[in-house]
Amino acid sequence: MKVAVFSDGHGNLTAMQAVLADIKNQRPDYTVFAGDLCVFGARPADTLALLRQNPHILSVYGNTDELILQPPTLSDDLNQKQREHLKFKLDSANWVKDQLSGADLRWLKKMPFGHRLSPTPNPKDDLLIVHANPKDIHQYIFPKEEAQRIKLGNVPFKQTPQDLAQMLSGLEANVIAFGHIHFPYIRQWQNLTLANISSVSNPMDGDTHAKYGLLTWNATSRWQVEIKRVAYDIQQEQAELAVRRPPKWETLIRMLDGELFLG
Repeated sequence: MKVAVFSDGHGNLTAMQAVLADIKNQRPDYTVFAGDLCVFGARPADTLALLRQNPHILSVYGNTDELILQPPTLSDDLNQKQREHLKFKLDSANWVKDQLSGADLRWLKKMPFGHRLSPTPNPKDDLLIVHANPKDIHQYIFPKEEAQRIKLGNVPFKQTPQDLAQMLSGLEANVIAFGHIHFPYIRQWQNLTLANISSVSNPMDGDTHAKYGLLTWNATSRWQVEIKRVAYDIQQEQAELAVRRPPKWETLIRMLDGELFLG
């Protein structure tokens, strides 16, 4: 069994097209999109149409997909920085919603939380695909502390072993593949392989390639995980942002270059 998993397209049609072309050359048995399809990009409707026109692609929803359908309120408990950040996200989601049809929104609403693929009858061999983690669509699964420091610099380590145990204990699977945090890593935790297949768009690691995961099962070596990197025309997508001007489009141009990450 061969499975291609890609995530976090964020309205970047150019990168999504490049990734799907590369995936087609891999001839996988299954292709799965792991959430965050439209928000923070120039062409949300076209990006959504790309998946709707390929019904063989399985999809799950992510936190920015939920933001379109169930926007949170601006709570008085938030500090100014938190309010500004949430307002940017809400403005972005509302801009996207205006670009989508009723049929598009109904399609988004039908996306499930996760997909489970079984190479054998034993659930302990399964591949589980979710957006962020097996419990919710918001909380990150971080790499080990050393790897996090290399990738993120001096960002404080936010996840204890106890936090990870609460998130993952009792789960029957062999591999969890997910996106949400926009740099790739593979981590072993007890009997689970944690495979962050990174993002199609808005990289967090300074590598501007679009990325996805290719996971291959065979009875001898079990699941093997490979991170694939695909070059695409970033300038074309940045030009689209300058023409269509979604909220804070100048910031979104910098996000494509990997200069900052807003979650």
